[in-house]
Amino acid sequence: MTKRRANNHGSVYPYKDHRGIEKWRIAYWVDLPNGERARRTKKGFPSTKAAELALEEIRVDLRRGHHVDETRETLNSYAEKYFDALRVRPTTLAGYRKHFRVHIEPSDVGKAPISEITKDALNRFYRQLEKSGRKDQGHIGEPLSPATVRHIHVLVSQIMEHAVEDGVLRFNPAKRASPPTKLEAAPPEMTTWSGEDAATFLDWSESTGDYLWLAWLTLLGTGMRRGELLALRWRDVDFDNNVITVARAMSYVKEAGKKPVIDFKKPKSGRTRNIDIDSRLAEALRRRRDMLRSVEPELARGEHLIFTNRFGRPHNPVQFSRQWRERVSRARIAHPSLDAIHLHELRHTHATLLLRAGVHPKIVSERLGHADVQTTLNTYSHAVRTLQRDAADVVGRLLSSRVAPQTAPHEHVVPAEA
Repeated sequence: MTKRRANNHGSVYPYKDHRGIEKWRIAYWVDLPNGERARRTKKGFPSTKAAELALEEIRVDLRRGHHVDETRETLNSYAEKYFDALRVRPTTLAGYRKHFRVHIEPSDVGKAPISEITKDALNRFYRQLEKSGRKDQGHIGEPLSPATVRHIHVLVSQIMEHAVEDGVLRFNPAKRASPPTKLEAAPPEMTTWSGEDAATFLDWSESTGDYLWLAWLTLLGTGMRRGELLALRWRDVDFDNNVITVARAMSYVKEAGKKPVIDFKKPKSGRTRNIDIDSRLAEALRRRRDMLRSVEPELARGEHLIFTNRFGRPHNPVQFSRQWRERVSRARIAHPSLDAIHLHELRHTHATLLLRAGVHPKIVSERLGHADVQTTLNTYSHAVRTLQRDAADVVGRLLSSRVAPQTAPHEHVVPAEA
């Protein structure tokens, strides 16, 4: 039954949603800037009590002059304005847009007016994603990972918080929602190769004629990120001193319906760094350059990329990672003991091998391009624990290296005569 109040006090009345479930709606009047009055409604309340409380809050805000005349735009429509005004890295923006286009845009939440989205609606959306949210080919309808669901939640929350700051939304319901926790969304424990495993894979790759063998060797030998490797030019290698200069990283942006945009920007840290390389890697790079000079001189010029696809053009980073996974799968057929690791875990392998070999964390941090050594210690705490064990063994040996007594502990010693 509709509950009407005194004139201008608004009303509360029931309705049934698309699933036939009874919900409650409120209606009230607001003064527009042009002096006219307009009727506003808001629905989705689970009970008459919840609707009455919301209406009372609005009435208090109206009396105090704090009322926000909420937008009727859908989340999909408002998100476009949000993305257009966002100032982030192109790759970050492309990632946001992809998450939104694939998961949020086709959902009931995306199509709903932003002012009618409740925490319960968001929670139902998140639970559905956790149950059957995957959209990638070959996995459609499978559960979406907690980490991805949390990323989607963060994106929705950012958009709605922007609407609050814009003055078109009273509050951000995403702040009251229940996405996967940080613990549930934590990345799995990193997997790294031992030095023996890495050498086994590199030998296999070289013996099969893999044209990307040198790329894998460079990643393992330097700890560079994928984008840094794919942006490396011949002039970045100092063959006299066996040093590679990391001055840029590839930015590859691909949005649906648009051509890829390739750009080269400063590394993630924003700073150029130098990485010393061993003689084997330096010699392998030199041989590659000399071979190119003899067959395709243009590809060996200083400004040309070292690592390109078979057609001499920049790699697509996604396809580059796919080729890595394909190589590892093949290598594991020949060497079943090899763990399947992600491309980025070559960087982790490089750091872990150095730390376990006793290289100072500060040096490892500089090679990786971390902002500070604490980042390195936090990221590779598993290797640091090994160093703690080694340190304990070292100090134990030092403390037990004194000269042993000449007599047994309980042997009776006859004093010499005066």
